This record gives sequence, C-alpha cells and structure tokens, in this order.
Amino acid sequence: DPSVRLRLAPRKTMMLAQKLYEGIDVGEEGLVGLITYMRTDSTRLSADSVDDCRKFIMEKYGDDYLPDDVRVYTKKSANTQDAHEAIRPTSVWRTPQSLKKFLPTDLFKLYDLVWKRFVACQMQHSISDQVTLMIESFEESPNGKEVNNYIFRTTATSIKFKGFLALYDDVIEDEEENEDEFPIPEEIEVGDILDMQELFKKQH
Repeated sequence: DPSVRLRLAPRKTMMLAQKLYEGIDVGEEGLVGLITYMRTDSTRLSADSVDDCRKFIMEKYGDDYLPDDVRVYTKKSANTQDAHEAIRPTSVWRTPQSLKKFLPTDLFKLYDLVWKRFVACQMQHSISDQVTLMIESFEESPNGKEVNNYIFRTTATSIKFKGFLALYDDVIEDEEENEDEFPIPEEIEVGDILDMQELFKKQH
C-alpha cells in the first residue's frame, strides 16, 4: 500500500515504520512509539484498541458512521504471522494532524496511512449510486439493411454516503476529477432515441 499510495520503496517503508515503532519525540509526552510491531501480517486487533477506535468514530463522525457491530477481519491464510497484533497506531487519539509538527514529511505520510487504515476498518461502508448507459448505434447500407452495429457504454458513479471514505478526501477528489466530460443526464430514459451530434474517436 505505501508503495502505491505514497510511492515509497519497501525498504524505505520498513525503515520509516521502524522509527515510528521505536518512538518519536512528540513534545510533552516525550519519546513515544506511535505504531505497533510492523513485521507482521496479522489482522487481529485488541479489544481495547477497537473500543477506543469506535469511541473516536462516534465522537468525530457521529452514529451514522459507526457499524452496530465490531468489524472483525479473518486471517488471509494459514501462514499469517499472528504472534503480534495487526499494524495500527498505538493510540487512535494521536491523530496525524496532532503529530504533524513532530514528524518529517515521509514519516507523517506513513503514520497518516496507518492511522487512516485503522480507523477506516471500523467505519461504515460507503454507499454509491452507479448508472451505466448503453447506446446502440448502427450504419445502414443503401438498401436499408444494417451493416455495422456498435454499442457505446459509459458509467457514472456518485457517492451518496461517504462512510469510511470520509477519511480519504483525495480518493473522492480523484473520482470527481476523472468524471466524464459529458455526464449522463438524469432525465434520460430507456428507449430514448439519441441524435449523434459529434463522434470522438477515443478508445479507453
């Protein structure tokens, strides 16, 4: 995940994670380990950490963002290293923004990612509406028979409830930026006849 979202090489990621694990001077608290042991792929979380996380979500985002039941994630495989907890912040109350002034850029980005992943795993799912528009088009030969038949397809998605995506404004912004130049009109109906005004020869 850090290699994709943060463009950090695995070796550098582990070096930064080691520093977060061993401890950072965060002012009045002094030297504090900010994340749990990072050489593990366990999905197990302590009951206390989950309870704190749910309290944080309720206080920060409200009841709509909190599932009725604790979210529990199963092991990826029988070989999962489960001697340690999953990688998480040592305290959900140490928000990334509250520590930003103590962390160099790359350390902040990695801590921000770990913290958000932890909080997101206990939040409600997002809800989106997706509409797919399929346009059938054909060319006619001089005798009136269909020669070539084409299907043009486009999809539009709108987020109705952010859920855990409330933590990821960049994801929502990216989706908005990547929306088609010509959005699907809300008033369009199945069976409508469309008059082609222009054809853009782009293939995606």
